[in-house]
Amino acid sequence: MISSKIKFYLIILLFFSQFKGYTDKIKLAFKTGINLSTITSSNSSEEFNLGKGFLPGLAVGILSEYFVDDDYSLVIEANYSTKGFTMNQMGVRVRSYSKYLEIPFRLKYYSSNDLAFEMGPYLGIALKEYIKNNISSSKVYGQIGNDFSDVLKPFDLGAQGGVSFNKNDFSLGIIISYGILNIRPAGGLGNSVRNLNTQVRFNYFFSKLE
Repeated sequence: MISSKIKFYLIILLFFSQFKGYTDKIKLAFKTGINLSTITSSNSSEEFNLGKGFLPGLAVGILSEYFVDDDYSLVIEANYSTKGFTMNQMGVRVRSYSKYLEIPFRLKYYSSNDLAFEMGPYLGIALKEYIKNNISSSKVYGQIGNDFSDVLKPFDLGAQGGVSFNKNDFSLGIIISYGILNIRPAGGLGNSVRNLNTQVRFNYFFSKLE
């Protein structure tokens, strides 16, 4: 079976191959970021919501920015992203990690040379799920699927928006993402569980417009 990291690198190669002949309008960048993620739930039990908090995680990937004109551009990314949440269960702090290959599509509007606003949808493909706690360092892995015995659904879909400061070859920004799909087959003891994530990100553009 192909590992999740190999799948991610194959996506990266396919990502770069699409830009031949468009270098006069496209900038490419390496990106990294810190996720501060949690989940929202509806119709869930008090037990499920008890002590629920935010989980820090890392996001890395590549980014392409296609300039439609001087004010607007289209941003497409391929990211290896860690999301999840923390929960207090009978005094034990449990951390639930979800690894995704995320592909966002955003429209970017430059209100000035440096300041820009972005908005658009994203697709997440689940790669791995596991939990840890503050007593043991071991990982307990969960299944990905659509059955009630599974822990995480294969796909996540949502919307995101944010703001970025752009200067020469660098960009610093904040992106907030909200899932619209229930990501847990059993509903996490409730009826609907969705990802909520705030990402502080840094981009380095290694390819410039000609």
